[in-house]
Amino acid sequence: MIVKLCGLTSLDDALAAAELGADYLGFNFYPKSPRSITELECERIIGALKKRSPHPVCAGVFVNHPPADILRIVRRCGLDSAQLSGDEAPEALAALAAARIPAFKAVRAPIDENYLARLAEAGSAEPALLLDAHAAGRYGGTGHTADWNWARKVAARRPVFLAGGLTPENVAEAIRAVRPWGVDTASGVESSAGKKDAEKMAAFISAARQTDPALSVRIEPAEGRDAADILALQKLAYRSEAELNRDFSIPPLTQTLDEIESEFACKQFLRATTGGRIIGSARGELRDGTCCIGRLIVHPDWQNRGIGSRLLRALEAHFPEAERFELFTGDRSERNLYLYRKMGYRECKREPLNARVTLVYLEKRAPK
Repeated sequence: MIVKLCGLTSLDDALAAAELGADYLGFNFYPKSPRSITELECERIIGALKKRSPHPVCAGVFVNHPPADILRIVRRCGLDSAQLSGDEAPEALAALAAARIPAFKAVRAPIDENYLARLAEAGSAEPALLLDAHAAGRYGGTGHTADWNWARKVAARRPVFLAGGLTPENVAEAIRAVRPWGVDTASGVESSAGKKDAEKMAAFISAARQTDPALSVRIEPAEGRDAADILALQKLAYRSEAELNRDFSIPPLTQTLDEIESEFACKQFLRATTGGRIIGSARGELRDGTCCIGRLIVHPDWQNRGIGSRLLRALEAHFPEAERFELFTGDRSERNLYLYRKMGYRECKREPLNARVTLVYLEKRAPK
C-alpha cells in the first residue's frame, strides 16, 4: 500500500517520515493552510531528502495557483509532482502535463462523473486522483472522513489516493472498504497543526501496510548475488510480452546469467522485496547526461499495485545529475505505455526490433 504523509513543514519531520518508509511526502503551498510552507524552506528540505537513495516522491500541494506559478515552484524546490487541491479545471492539469510536470487532482463528492473522468484523463501522474472529504470553503486537511462508498466506486475504475480523516486507528478499515491505490493523511499523524508525531506516523504506515502483507514492499539497491533471482523474474515477467508479440527470441528472454552479472559492473540495479523475496527490479545507467532505464519488471502476482511506479521513481532519484530520462517498451504494450505516460514520459522515437516488434522510446526531462 502506497503511503503519503502530507503537510510536512520541517526538515526533522520530513527526514523522520522518509526513514519510517513513507512513499510520498506532501508540501502545502496554500497560504491559508496551517501547514503552509515557504518555497525557501521546501527547497532546503527536499535538498536534504534527495541526498537519500531512494527518497520519497515529493509532491507540492497547490490551491488555485496559476500553472506558471506551479511550474516555477516545482522547478525551484525540486518537487517530483503537483497535487491540485482547489477548483482547478482539466486545462490546468493539461498545462502542467505539457510542461512535463506530473500532476493529479484532489476531488470531493459530490462531483459529476463525466467531469471526474476528464480530470483523471488530464492528469499526468500516478495516481489519477486524490479523493478527499467535502467541507464547505475548505481545501483539505480538515480531519473529516471522506465518503467511502463513493470512493470505493471511483477506486474500482482508476488508481486513487484516499484521504480525509485517516488515522492510525481507522486506516486499515478504510483500505479494506475502499481498496485504494494509496492512502494520504495530514492531521491524522500530528501532535499539532503542521507538527508531525513520529509515533503516529510509524503507526499509520504499519497499519496501512498490514492490511495486505504482500504490499509491505521495500525498494533498495540490488547486489550482484541477486543476479540469478532477477534473471529468473525477468524471464517470467517478459513471457506476457513475448506472447503479445508472438516472439520468444526477445533479449530479456535470451539473456544469460553471465550477461546480467556483467551489467552489475556498469548499471545500478534496484530490487523490490517482500518477505525476503525479490518481486520486482529495474536497472539504469548514466550516458552523456541521460539516465537510460531498462527492464522495469514486476512479478505477475504483484502487478497493478504501484510497485512498478515506485521502482521507476526510485531509479530516477538515484541519478540526480541526469538531465533527462529515457526508457522503451514494445508498441503493443499498452499497460506499460499507460504507466510511463502517467509518470511524465513522452514518446520521442520508434525503432523496429524485428519484423514483429517495434520499440517505442519515451523520454522525460529532469526538472530544472
